Amino acid sequence: MRIPGKLLWPLAGLVAVLLIIFLGIKLFDVRSPQAVFVHEVIGFRALDLKKYEVDKADLSDKGTIEVPAGFKFPRPMREYRVDGMQVFEADPADDSKPVLLYLHGGGYCHNFAKQHWKALAEWAGETGCGIVAPNYPLLPLHTAADAHPPVMALYQELLQRYPAGRIVIAGDSAGGGFTLALVQEIRDAFIDLPRHLVLIAPWVDILGGDASLQKHDNWLTVEALPLFGRDWAGDIDPRDPVVSPLYGDMHGLPPADIYAGTWDVLYTDVVKAYDKMKAAGVDARLHVGEKMDHVYPILPTPEGKAARKEIAEILSASL
Repeated sequence: MRIPGKLLWPLAGLVAVLLIIFLGIKLFDVRSPQAVFVHEVIGFRALDLKKYEVDKADLSDKGTIEVPAGFKFPRPMREYRVDGMQVFEADPADDSKPVLLYLHGGGYCHNFAKQHWKALAEWAGETGCGIVAPNYPLLPLHTAADAHPPVMALYQELLQRYPAGRIVIAGDSAGGGFTLALVQEIRDAFIDLPRHLVLIAPWVDILGGDASLQKHDNWLTVEALPLFGRDWAGDIDPRDPVVSPLYGDMHGLPPADIYAGTWDVLYTDVVKAYDKMKAAGVDARLHVGEKMDHVYPILPTPEGKAARKEIAEILSASL
């Protein structure tokens, strides 16, 4: 199809402008163009005061969901219940592969997002790992007091089928904080600990958040986070390690890989948790994404893809 001459020059000009923008990003910004787009468009104010009011009013049943169409796992995904909690599970490829227990993020009020399923499918395919993904109880109908017992029961049920040395627990954002709190509970109960932890931008202090980073963070707001956090705590003290594991004892925890972007208002708290883990003798590694957003490892960017590949290598090396 021929392009009319009167449109050719404007079109060429548009292409030139886009090329200049692309080259400018590559030359003067450490981020990929995709990361810039995600930051400016996709993640804009995912958790702010307006969203809090909407989520608080949502009294729908979140206890039963389905894996979205289009996400294919290399091995069949089955569904069952533990203490009433919905659980999705796909077997490991063989007895030499790890089992990944994944606690999703979403401010303790949102179910799995598509990027969670995408990451889980990638890891299952690349590493042969098993996937265990609980749909734990969520706000506003439930609190931490409702969610922790069934997740702990699920972990103990997994120990009946797999040795602890094959289990990796991971989570992002709220799920990352839940993961750290859960493993502290496991240790305190003298139950066999998982082999490894992967914490992706973990929300370790439900009243936390660094206001000095707000100008960079297009995902979270320091005004809304404590509101979600207090609701999640319910009758529990907000500084109790069950909801804010930053204040818990880090001694004796499994090796951990922690991911955080410097443009995340949770970044400062994540670094505090990492420092506390190192001081307690935990074999922890902090992976810092310069100018990266909240939960950048699961976002649709080259930086996210590289981080997911790195996590796949961690999973493969965990046995």
